[in-house]
Amino acid sequence: MKKESMIKKNMMSTDAFVRTLYTDLHDRIQHYEKEESNTEKMGIVHAVPELMVIGAISVFLLFVIF
Repeated sequence: MKKESMIKKNMMSTDAFVRTLYTDLHDRIQHYEKEESNTEKMGIVHAVPELMVIGAISVFLLFVIF
């Protein structure tokens, strides 16, 4: 991957700030990838109540306007 080579290249930088920044970024990416995430993607079923409210407001506004 091109991004990994950029991160690794900047981890070897002579500038201490850049080296620290990219080393920290690399550590955070590695920690995130190793972490078991229990998040679920939001589906249509989860959005039904909000869609119903939006629909009700839209119908009400159309009824009032026309």
